[in-house]
Amino acid sequence: MHSERKPLADARDARLLEDNLAALASRQPDLAASVLAASPDPRLVPLPARNGMIVPGVRSATGTVPLHSLYDPRQESTRLAASVRGAGFLVVIGMGAGFHIAALLENPEVQVVVVIEKDTAVLRSLFAQIPLARLLADPRVALSAGLETIRESVLAGWQPALMGGMRTVPLRPWCDQEPSFFDAAAAEVHAAIEEVRGDYSVQSHFGKRWLTNILMNLAQVESAPHSIPRGATAAVTAAGPSLEQQLPRLAAEREGILLVATDTSLPALVRSGIRPDVVLSIDCQNHGYHHFLLGIPTGTSLFLDLASPPLLARRPVPPVFVASAHPFVRYVDSHWSRLMRIDTSGGNVTHAAVTLARALGARRISVYGADFSYPDGKAYARGTYLYDHFWTEQSRLSPAEGSFYLFVHGSAQAHRLVRSGRVLYTTPLLLGYRERFMKLMETIDADVIPVPGLGLELLRSGKKAPALASAETDPWPPPGDSPSRRWKEFLTEYAWNIERLPPCAAGNRGSERELWSTILPVAARVVREGVTPGPAALEEARRWSLERIRRVLQLPLRSPRG
Repeated sequence: MHSERKPLADARDARLLEDNLAALASRQPDLAASVLAASPDPRLVPLPARNGMIVPGVRSATGTVPLHSLYDPRQESTRLAASVRGAGFLVVIGMGAGFHIAALLENPEVQVVVVIEKDTAVLRSLFAQIPLARLLADPRVALSAGLETIRESVLAGWQPALMGGMRTVPLRPWCDQEPSFFDAAAAEVHAAIEEVRGDYSVQSHFGKRWLTNILMNLAQVESAPHSIPRGATAAVTAAGPSLEQQLPRLAAEREGILLVATDTSLPALVRSGIRPDVVLSIDCQNHGYHHFLLGIPTGTSLFLDLASPPLLARRPVPPVFVASAHPFVRYVDSHWSRLMRIDTSGGNVTHAAVTLARALGARRISVYGADFSYPDGKAYARGTYLYDHFWTEQSRLSPAEGSFYLFVHGSAQAHRLVRSGRVLYTTPLLLGYRERFMKLMETIDADVIPVPGLGLELLRSGKKAPALASAETDPWPPPGDSPSRRWKEFLTEYAWNIERLPPCAAGNRGSERELWSTILPVAARVVREGVTPGPAALEEARRWSLERIRRVLQLPLRSPRG
């Protein structure tokens, strides 16, 4: 009889594996392929619960540990789900048999559940033991295997304006068996949460301003120049104090390189008689105009994020607009006018300028003035805007030196360091910029060479991104030809599409999700203004966005086909 039962069990396991993989492949085909190719983890074995359900167990030195209750795993999971309320985004650490995940999904507030599992070997074993197809096919569930995909999964899944808060739900018995992995996984989740919160904080401040600026700049896109400077070797100038002592070296090496200046460093270059080929500005606030009070040298091309202030865009020489990660900017890039893309994920213009240099063809990029700290308590290079500002505002009772001191030391987060006998001050914000810049140095397909200076050293691990296989895979595509439609036609159609969108939900199709995403930064702002996260915030964001579009178009909206 035993020999007869084993083929039946093998056939059942094969069917379970096939069904589970098919469900996963419908939403995450790459992960499904990896699970199919993996060898099962032999420690995981099926255990029968008293109510007849199958519970995975893990063999350990002290015996086999069940990952759920062996009495009534569903009831246990229902109690767990009842303790997790008030969050629309959940991170579940440990897949198990999925009882806890199914119970969490019964709460209508839950919109996305990211499930973290140790590796594909564990998933391969679970898929052959447990019927999980219904969970894997649920559009609210995203599965992550291994440490390397955790941040990406959290960053892609959590939209605070839509979902409100988040909670982490560990499968305790499994976490206790694999403490080193799940501790590392928790650290990755925490890092991703901090990144989302930082990005959301920026959205909640500037969501409406971004959209307003983009709308007002669309007409300028049509007249933007298509002749742009390029070069295989480039230099990027940041505005840190080290730039002062590095300017003679930059002047001596200026010939034959593409010089890309950040807007903050431009006044220092102008005062030194160094003309950059390109200057980049990505700030959406009007005070960014102060960096240009000395003018832009003749022959220098101005590159602006499409969300930059219209005050900067309306110059005699039209700027070249670039595409940041703002969802509406990317929508413009995909559906109307092809823009050159840059990476603004570093949170600062130096990071973005390096990616612009790469987009302009550079494979060797020297970086000047990137201190990511305040060496000797000094914030910026002499000649930059802050000096003019503080000197203009000073008085006998409030000298400029006091303003500089407060700029560096006015925050309780300023931290004193000593490096090679030199005193440096830094903040969590600057350290975050530095960490992301070092990651960029490793991942960009170009040699990024920081020029030694006074600030914190920029370390490289020695790892480099592989060379591009072909032009078709280039992440820095050049801008396309002139738009085929006028900007008012594009904007009228976009507004009409936004107006007729069905309510935002997990079941929205790709085009609907894309359209809703374009106004999520506005939703973040309206939440800051007091609207409840979720449908109410989205509807208010839709209303406000359509009203702003009507003002820009200066006419009532109509169907583009009507």
